[in-house]
Amino acid sequence: MRKLTISEIQAVELDNLQIIDRICQEQDLTYYLAYGTLLGAVRNQDFIPWDDDTDIWMPRRDYEAFIAYCEKDLPTPYRIATRENSPGYPYGLARFSNQDYEFVSTKPAEQFSAGIFTDIYPLDENGSSYPVARQLYRRCKLVNMAYYAYAATWPQNFLTKSAHQLYKKAVDRIWGESFAQAVDEKIQRIIFAKTKEGRQKVGVPAWPDGGVHLLEKEHFGEGKYAPFAGSSFRVPADPAPILREYYGDYEKLPPAKDRAPHHDYKIYPK
Repeated sequence: MRKLTISEIQAVELDNLQIIDRICQEQDLTYYLAYGTLLGAVRNQDFIPWDDDTDIWMPRRDYEAFIAYCEKDLPTPYRIATRENSPGYPYGLARFSNQDYEFVSTKPAEQFSAGIFTDIYPLDENGSSYPVARQLYRRCKLVNMAYYAYAATWPQNFLTKSAHQLYKKAVDRIWGESFAQAVDEKIQRIIFAKTKEGRQKVGVPAWPDGGVHLLEKEHFGEGKYAPFAGSSFRVPADPAPILREYYGDYEKLPPAKDRAPHHDYKIYPK
């Protein structure tokens, strides 16, 4: 079976973004293009040529409302995956996907039905200083690791398989089928405890795999629509300082050797 090219994957991801945008407009929800997708919109008005996924941010309240809508009203072949509704899905973010495509990864943790997807990251308050944010991210990361170790598929040699089975049995004995919910609630309590006082910045402490970042709320604002791949999508009101926080001199292209996809998976039509 022939795997899809990056341009074919991007065409489906563009469709994902258009559906997400339509839902958000109908439901009065806020989102912003994020990470490499935002960088492509600002620098290229298009996909970065070698980028093989799409990302968006949603403020926490909008993120929860979007998931609730998708869980009951998404038409086939689309679905929303979270830890709570998808056994084996280990990530603390939502994944919107077109299930007409088969996702095949070499990573043990990614043995689930992902299709062609758009990652949706919740924006939360994350402190007013880097010391506070680092403590917050560290605690959230530990909780995420506990669930990742539970849900991910471990390498299947005798030692790891036995250890994983023992860990799952212990967790199931304590939490039953509610471990994912307990983890997400624990992370929300950690975030609230660390951010209930003082002027707060925002970031993604609930899934802190990209380092500690403090972003100003006013740089997001209500957002604005910007051209992207022949369409237009919402971006932060002032994306430049956000992109500098993540990429430094974001207008400069990376070295040629780094202009390649960063994910280890293949996509096939079903």
